Amino acid sequence: MEKLQNVFKNFISSDMLAGVINFSLVLVNVVVVTTMWQQAGMPYNGAFTAVVLSALLGTFVAAYYRLSVAVAPGIVINTFLCYDLVICQGFSWQEAMSVPLLAGLGVLLLARLGMWEKLLKALPEYLFVCIPATVGVFLIYRGLVMAHLIITAPAQVTGIGSLNDPLVWVTLPALLVVLYFIHRQREYALAAGLLTALGAAMYMGLFSWPEYPLSLPEGLLDTALQFTTGNVILLFGAVLVVFLVLVFEAVALGKLLGADCEKNLLSTNGTAALLGGLFSGGAMSVAEVTAACRFQGVNPRRAALISAGMLFLLLFCTPLALTMGKYTAISAAVVIGAGCLLLMDLKFLPINDNISILAGVFTIILVPVWGSLTAGIGFGLIIYSLLMVFNGRGRELSRLLIPIIGLFVIYFYYAV
Repeated sequence: MEKLQNVFKNFISSDMLAGVINFSLVLVNVVVVTTMWQQAGMPYNGAFTAVVLSALLGTFVAAYYRLSVAVAPGIVINTFLCYDLVICQGFSWQEAMSVPLLAGLGVLLLARLGMWEKLLKALPEYLFVCIPATVGVFLIYRGLVMAHLIITAPAQVTGIGSLNDPLVWVTLPALLVVLYFIHRQREYALAAGLLTALGAAMYMGLFSWPEYPLSLPEGLLDTALQFTTGNVILLFGAVLVVFLVLVFEAVALGKLLGADCEKNLLSTNGTAALLGGLFSGGAMSVAEVTAACRFQGVNPRRAALISAGMLFLLLFCTPLALTMGKYTAISAAVVIGAGCLLLMDLKFLPINDNISILAGVFTIILVPVWGSLTAGIGFGLIIYSLLMVFNGRGRELSRLLIPIIGLFVIYFYYAV
């Protein structure tokens, strides 16, 4: 009996909590990206079903590779696809879906051929030191924005939010709970913060269950297998952008998980993006928030399966998902807490090289400001390479780093 209790305790305290928290974090992405594709001309019900189904199948792939993470549509890269390609340049959403499909195929080929190992050797050492700090600061910044503690300001980049905003008071008590339990090294810190925020939102009347929370999934026939490749040559730059995002997110998150799982993350990102293109769910990848939590449970695969199971239930909860998506502050404290967990392990740039320190600092600052892990890493690498050349140390650069820098220049040309 005691042995059974111990197994039950481990299941609840680690894998179950990881799966539930990961699901709650990717829910925001699901709702936001669904709205984006609706604005791009896709039927809402079909877009919601396609996004959730793509995330669900992608998370199953993560479970297959024994990763305790969840897959979700990236807000930044899908913003690029929806607004830049469809709304601004006039491509149809069917043509835009060929972009993640082809990029996913490219990433799978990269993982299959083992070329990612050469890529890792070509990258400078500073990058792997500052990646945890970069993602940690990024998550804290995103959480503060979600909580309305950081807002736009006319005379500067950002400003402090108002304490009169009720969403702020949803986040503050939850954040205190998260930080307290992180300090006590409790693995349920993020779960406690999520429950606190949900309770505060319900107490303040900011969240209420919809009258009819359930509905059958519909509209998939209007979106699945609707991609077209007629203008694929014109979309080459966009394919390259998504390819770089998928590759460098996998490399960065692999350093967070710390288990030499870059190949598995590449395979997961490539397959998830391929599924997103097939079902018209957009660009999919492992959510950096779920990788940042780094849960170490009895069975890492179980956490991903629990997240996948909850995503399956979400297929039948369209009205409820819409209601929860309106109040992103409910998840804000959890996002901030995930960032804090990364920064607690930080040994800030233990490198006696001013060029590496400068490149690392720019990376850490620009990722949250630009809202893109890939853009921050790319800009830092460009600065690093240029400073190495200007200081007569160009021969120390890996030969493979030169074409990587060229790819990033093309990335900034198309994506910015």
